[in-house]
Amino acid sequence: MESTSPLLLVIVLLGAGVLSMLGLRGLLEIRGALRDGELQRAKSVRYWPASRAFCGLCAALPVYLATRSLGLGAWAAALCTAGLGYAVAPMFLDEALRRARQLLLDELALHLDLIALVVESGGSLTSAIGACAERSPEGPLRRAWARAALEIHGGTPVIEVLRDMEQRLELRPFSTLVATLRGAERAGLDIAPMLRERARQAAAGRFAHAERLARAAPLKLWATMALCLAPCTPLILAFPLSQLLARLFG
Repeated sequence: MESTSPLLLVIVLLGAGVLSMLGLRGLLEIRGALRDGELQRAKSVRYWPASRAFCGLCAALPVYLATRSLGLGAWAAALCTAGLGYAVAPMFLDEALRRARQLLLDELALHLDLIALVVESGGSLTSAIGACAERSPEGPLRRAWARAALEIHGGTPVIEVLRDMEQRLELRPFSTLVATLRGAERAGLDIAPMLRERARQAAAGRFAHAERLARAAPLKLWATMALCLAPCTPLILAFPLSQLLARLFG
């Protein structure tokens, strides 16, 4: 038993090292995809199972170190924690995707407004995309426009570039915009009024989201007061009340 324990430890350490390398690589790919606004790529990274296992390992290691005096019970607790970490990892990814999608939607209103302004001023759709890539605020949508501008300069048609960008972003307002532009191109219509209307709709959606957050803010503050301030108030008042009672009945 004593001769096999070091060998088992070496095997476990090697497996943990390989798992950590692959898991970190998958997490870095997810981070890069979210940073560039490529939500489709973030959902289909190559090493996602290894990343989930790595999350479970990171959760299980402190549990094992805290309970290692229990022997086999420490291994059982660590395995249960690792399984729980592996199971809940997709929930954290879904939350990160939701936040990234909402950030893209918030940025889209400003970008559509800039595109509509450039087109209404007599510029082309290509120059409007270039303006978004150069003059819009820093963020994932600006990096997505920068990639689109490079593809357009490489000779790819604008509509094809927008279609590829639509697949990467997976945003319904952007999909509607691309469909509108394709229909306007086939019919030979002016795209400036359509872009302005899409910009108004995106701004209205952003304002509605801000209103929902504003309505939810009092509830969050009330919960904070109930959970934090209310229990602390008797503790703060206990000392002066005790002194007052001591003087009255002393």
